[in-house]
Amino acid sequence: MYRNHEHYPDLTAGRALGSLRRKENQLNTGKQFEADWKSSMPKDAWCYRLKDSAATYYGGNENLSFSIDNICDFDVYRYPMHHYFELKTIETPSIPLEKILGRFDRERQKYHKLKHITDMAHAASFKGQTAHVVINYRGKVNRTFAVPASAVLEYMSTQTRKSIPWQWAALNGIEVEQHLLRVHWRYDVEGLLRVLEGGSTK
Repeated sequence: MYRNHEHYPDLTAGRALGSLRRKENQLNTGKQFEADWKSSMPKDAWCYRLKDSAATYYGGNENLSFSIDNICDFDVYRYPMHHYFELKTIETPSIPLEKILGRFDRERQKYHKLKHITDMAHAASFKGQTAHVVINYRGKVNRTFAVPASAVLEYMSTQTRKSIPWQWAALNGIEVEQHLLRVHWRYDVEGLLRVLEGGSTK
């Protein structure tokens, strides 16, 4: 329990501190997933981790000047194809659309990061390029799927649910095999790239 300078219990400050720690832990989990994904990259693939927008660290404030605005997390090239990957990890069996598309702006009636996924889908419409949202469902599900950006957009426009269940990701994406080392995970990115390079329709 947090105590103030007079050593009395301070529940308000304690709750605030706990909330900050939970947010930090969630951030660390996402960063660890990204680090594990990069470590899983085959040696013959060029992989670049695009830098996060400064807005990410300020609650998604899109009014920050000179803020980098990348469409995805990873830019990967392996002859003869170019791949875009946006990584998301969630503890629950269903991932909220806001976790993928950013917060929903009620005034504008659109998601803050919708353009990112739209741009990814557009990039994938060119021959030799693919774009996927890689969703890591932790917890009881413990499975990872690479879902085409275009499928995420279709889900958003045709479904009433505000979250994507893992079963839908399994039907509409490519499962990425995974295994646990002592602490960190390794993902079969080699297998995923092989499927994508083979012209899978998924």
